Amino acid sequence: MSLLKTEDVTSGYGGMEILHDVSIEVREGEIVTIIGPNGAGKSTLMKTIFGLLKATAGRITFAEEDITCLPPDRIVRRGMAYVPQVENVFTSLTVHENLEMGAFIVTTDCTCRMEEVYDLFPILRARRKQRVGKMSGGECQMVAMGRALMLNPRLLMLDEPSAALAPNLTATIFDRITAINESGVALLIVEQNAKESLRLSDRGYVLAGGRNRLEDTGRNLLANEEVGQLYLGG
Repeated sequence: MSLLKTEDVTSGYGGMEILHDVSIEVREGEIVTIIGPNGAGKSTLMKTIFGLLKATAGRITFAEEDITCLPPDRIVRRGMAYVPQVENVFTSLTVHENLEMGAFIVTTDCTCRMEEVYDLFPILRARRKQRVGKMSGGECQMVAMGRALMLNPRLLMLDEPSAALAPNLTATIFDRITAINESGVALLIVEQNAKESLRLSDRGYVLAGGRNRLEDTGRNLLANEEVGQLYLGG
């Protein structure tokens, strides 16, 4: 069953179009990865889906509801969460306070959900009183993901979750992505570490020049020689 769809979406910044008629789909329970060169429009697509940028053409649906013109706060309430690549944590707050901020629209006790997040990221439980600004990049990324999960979303969008991380922390982040998906959350990922992300993915899309270039299973994209040469470092 389709959870998220973009249909012929065009978007950009000011008068400059970055995306041109882009169509993607994420089904319930899937991991879907978007790859492509720098400037392909991957992050622009994420921001447009989440309502941070306005689609100038096309349609976006989530759980069969048209969300094309909705602002982010209303999209969040429908079960979508987004972790941008940068400025995705409150550095002056503790880990625990960041997670509390993630549950800002919850009116009931969120203790159980917080414990589930701590179970997913045990290092955060150990450092729950630590200010996030003094943590490593990988730990901050875990805080950002944990904060997004506090609302128990149906879809989690991650923009470059392994960017600038050491190899051991990259492996940890991808391991936690698998665990999040196994808990029933669908994921849409933009990732420069395309090989690792596609290995986890049910399906993937290649964007280039702001347009759809290719769609296939993660396995088939990994095996595609042209994709390998152009986007996967050979």
